[in-house]
Amino acid sequence: MATAQTLLQSALYKFSQSQDNARFADDFWSALNDAQNEIAVTHNWGFLRTSTTLTATINVRTITLPSDFCSPYRIRGGLMNTTSGYTANEIQLMNVDEWQANFYEDGSSTGEPTYAYIMGSNLYLSPIPDVAYTMSFLYYKLPAEIEETSDDITIPTKYHELLRTMIFRRLQNDGYSSVTELQISDGDIQRLMNRAARDDAAEFGSMTFNLDSDSYTRRSV
Repeated sequence: MATAQTLLQSALYKFSQSQDNARFADDFWSALNDAQNEIAVTHNWGFLRTSTTLTATINVRTITLPSDFCSPYRIRGGLMNTTSGYTANEIQLMNVDEWQANFYEDGSSTGEPTYAYIMGSNLYLSPIPDVAYTMSFLYYKLPAEIEETSDDITIPTKYHELLRTMIFRRLQNDGYSSVTELQISDGDIQRLMNRAARDDAAEFGSMTFNLDSDSYTRRSV
């Protein structure tokens, strides 16, 4: 991964700003982080796919999701009962409205979790775990916050044309002018986004749908 230094130098040059302009630097960091996050939520990127181990507590329905959680991929390998070591069937992720509409359990039943849904920063298990379980949770993460030039940028270097274009438009919207006025359209950004998504799908495989921040579609895993 590349650091932010190259992108900052490019922005300083493009907008004729000096290195010691604290206001511009602050606006640049905001533009960089906003652009990274916008890219992350636009597509299920393979380069942002990661995993963690979640632990369910007996008689507690919810598990706190990782702080960098963006959207789910799957719960891999089912459950591991921490007492018996028994590996159960995989949990199916679904939309909370679908779970409620189909009455998968009465809301207070305990047992081996079979379904899960996500609301806010929590994973909800159904039924409520009757013992402690662990599970491997695969998800798409949000990029790490960038605060200084030595910080690594999560977006791969090969997509920095997209990232740079999004940063420049944000800086332009903040009131900074370039020597040669920039002409950046929504179409330009969408074209770069589509190209990056095709490259990412070719390298990591693709998903057939996108998931927003609080609504998820049930699928077989």
